[in-house]
Amino acid sequence: MYRFRIKDEPFAVGYLSAESESKYVRTGAGYMEAVKAVSIRFDKETGFPVLDFGDMACNSSWSSGQSPNIGLLHRKAEQFPDLSEDYLYIAQQMKELELGCHWSEFTENEWDITVTNSGWGGTWGGHAVPELCDFARLGTDGIRDKIKIFSENNLEKQDFYKGLYLTLDAIDLLGERVLTKARSLYATAENEKEKKKLKRIINTFGKCPKSPADTFDEAVCVYVLIFLLDGVDSPGHFDQYMYPFWERSDPIASREALEDLWIFFHQTRTWNLCISGSDEKWKDLTNPLTYEILDVARKYRFQTPNLTMRCHRNTPEKLYRAAAETIATGIGMPALYNDEAVCPALESIGILPEHSHLYVMNGCNQIDIQGKSHMGLEDGEVNLGMALEYVLSNGINRKTGKLVGKRTGEPQDLLSFEDFFDALKEQVMFLCDGVCSMANKAQRIYAQYTANPIRSMTIEGCIEKGLDYKCSGPLYGHGQILWEGIADAADSLANIKRYVYDEKKYTLAKVATAMAANYEGYEEMHRTFCNSGLNFGNDIPYVDELCASLVNFANSYLRTKRTYRGGVYTGGCSPFNRAADNGMAVGALPNGKRAGEAMFADSIGATPGNDTNGPTALLSSCLKYDHTLAGSGFILNLKFTKEIFSDEKGIESFIALWRGYFSEGGQQLSVTVVSAEELIEAMNEPHKHKNLIVRVGGYSDYFVNLPVPLQENIVARTRYSL
Repeated sequence: MYRFRIKDEPFAVGYLSAESESKYVRTGAGYMEAVKAVSIRFDKETGFPVLDFGDMACNSSWSSGQSPNIGLLHRKAEQFPDLSEDYLYIAQQMKELELGCHWSEFTENEWDITVTNSGWGGTWGGHAVPELCDFARLGTDGIRDKIKIFSENNLEKQDFYKGLYLTLDAIDLLGERVLTKARSLYATAENEKEKKKLKRIINTFGKCPKSPADTFDEAVCVYVLIFLLDGVDSPGHFDQYMYPFWERSDPIASREALEDLWIFFHQTRTWNLCISGSDEKWKDLTNPLTYEILDVARKYRFQTPNLTMRCHRNTPEKLYRAAAETIATGIGMPALYNDEAVCPALESIGILPEHSHLYVMNGCNQIDIQGKSHMGLEDGEVNLGMALEYVLSNGINRKTGKLVGKRTGEPQDLLSFEDFFDALKEQVMFLCDGVCSMANKAQRIYAQYTANPIRSMTIEGCIEKGLDYKCSGPLYGHGQILWEGIADAADSLANIKRYVYDEKKYTLAKVATAMAANYEGYEEMHRTFCNSGLNFGNDIPYVDELCASLVNFANSYLRTKRTYRGGVYTGGCSPFNRAADNGMAVGALPNGKRAGEAMFADSIGATPGNDTNGPTALLSSCLKYDHTLAGSGFILNLKFTKEIFSDEKGIESFIALWRGYFSEGGQQLSVTVVSAEELIEAMNEPHKHKNLIVRVGGYSDYFVNLPVPLQENIVARTRYSL
């Protein structure tokens, strides 16, 4: 066995020193050595442990498994020549685990789709929402008992189970080290606040994580430790799995723990936390902890965690009001989801009703079944604006001159609007095929090279089957592809239908030539397209029906594509912070957009600023989609004036609008409450507006931290009064 001298790569040392070739056993051994070496301190504000693994090139995380940083290992070898043999040995032995080396499996066309912003697929690990609370509910001994039952039925999977056991041993050791550190600091602590928080840690880890937690503050401490070790992702349905602890605990201690946890989530840039919802019989799941979470969000006004709330036919009036008051603070949260649209969408791809009502959001807004699935965003996007460009250019990307799309015929050969629309559908299918192919290759690579013991222990199906979380272990393995530039494609489609095929004002060949010239020499056409009034989001059936037809087709087509994980793909819309970049990537379009312009649709709604008929018209347009075809979160960004939320009438009007949209089948609303003046001031004097929060593409962020093109997109969003 190789004898290491280095101290700064404990995970790799454990991984490579394990007396097994199994990636599962090796990963468990890696965790053991990593927790032995990790530096532990306690945050002064929250009292929770902080784990510092140092500058490790090799570790284990939910996003990339055990993928090592080979470049960092080589730099360390150069920096410390006396130890270079160890670093180079690790690099050689673990090089195949660096996932980037496997992306060579993607075809040239698949890479071209990615680099041109026509879409992207695969390449990163994606979110999920495991039941990390199992460590507080069951303790590691309870999880061991579960593993024992199923390991006896899967004798050929013993390496998998051994890896889980080793990871549990590592977690127990970490708990012991946290306890020892807390006791040491408590003995010398002079500050009463510090002593109180250390006492909470000592009380918890005197029995946990081996045994279950009893109280809410204990459950929170255990959760924080596992959440850190897992790598910080999405807490999911927090008010549901934590409420049994809350219900039987001291309210003062519990509230203090909740506030500390909220600060911790903010410090760690935690992703998505969900509250409320319904069960499969439409019973409301709201509880006292739901309201406490909203109250804490109002108090601290952080932009993270990304708080989301589920609504349905029996949501209490009190909860509507509490959510509206929280949105009124300007944090852009909670984002609002409609069980009446999401659950049918999930059930239509084979998810059982009792499971569909367990859905939560991960990352920005992607949908998962907590503790039962891995189908979060890792899979890809398709730029519908680029698909339309490829119809006009016969598949050629205008920026690169390369054939990236599909050859669907020269413009002069598309003799009818039906021909044009069919060609657009072919381009969409072609791009979907490319990104799904990339995603499936990436999913296979993750399954082959990574081990994920923490998630495999906390997502149903993995222990039962003896299969890893990345290797078809979870009950559900569907995938998600997101749409960019929906309204830009729809507005372009409407102008082409009217001015080329209905009125015959221009030939399609002339339009294509004008787009290639970026409207230079075609200013009259540019004015016509800009002023046509055919903009999605204004309740204009001519446009809305075309838009819905395109998106419903795209969402339906995805369902014919299988994932490597054993499910199907579904569509959605969550542009994150990429709307402006995707807009700049697309050339001139027949909606009046010129090449290089960043203004691009940032949700399922209108291109920013193009919805001029009020919020009711926008919602009416968006209801033309079949929201039950979108299984990945169907984001609609809205911006309201602060005045709306300043009195009872305004709040009641907003709630009525929200409830009306959901009652008609709308899936999601994300609301920014801000004045346009504030946004413009913040662009000019960012130092005066550091805490100004806006809703981006499914998440909230500080406005001054966003790139200027994205800021301009947000400023351009129509600001509604009611």
